[in-house]
Amino acid sequence: MSDQLCTTADVKARIPIADANDDALISDLIDGVSDWIEDATGRKLVPVAATTYTLDSTYGSVIAVRIGVRAVSMVEIATGDQPDTGGTYTTFTGSVLLRPTAIDRRVGWPATEIWLGGLVPQLRTAINGVRVTGDWGFATVPPAIKQLAVDAVVSAYQTRGKPSSSTLGAEGYAVFPWATFFSPGSPAARTVARYRGIFGIA
Repeated sequence: MSDQLCTTADVKARIPIADANDDALISDLIDGVSDWIEDATGRKLVPVAATTYTLDSTYGSVIAVRIGVRAVSMVEIATGDQPDTGGTYTTFTGSVLLRPTAIDRRVGWPATEIWLGGLVPQLRTAINGVRVTGDWGFATVPPAIKQLAVDAVVSAYQTRGKPSSSTLGAEGYAVFPWATFFSPGSPAARTVARYRGIFGIA
């Protein structure tokens, strides 16, 4: 199951639906829209806590984190290329700073860089050159993204089983209307664009 940007209950409250007959279909639709939005933004829009990621490193003291990072508990550095699992790392004991600073980020947004303090560059250019343990993504799903996910799922659910519609195919199939709902210039596309790239600027 993918990161779900809204819940089945959120969608059922909007339609509204009281029974559980279509819960599986609604959950499939939520998976689809959530996967699409996170892929389009390149960000982790749900909270991920106490997780270790292995990243490629470049020479210097900055680790770029496209998915966003909220807190770091440990940084481990390698002196050369490492395998995808295992490897040899040394725990970094210097200062670890998140950038942009909180005052330079949008309210509630995670940082996109980890800076390692010290007078000399801390990192080498290496495959899997650094391991970072911390909290990633947004602390909670941004309200605008949650609302967008609900809107998109409701649109897909309500147009299911209409062969003339470009939104869905036969009833029961969790096919999503990406080409129509997220068409260029639409409000949905503009919302996604806000969360794409550094600081969410497209």
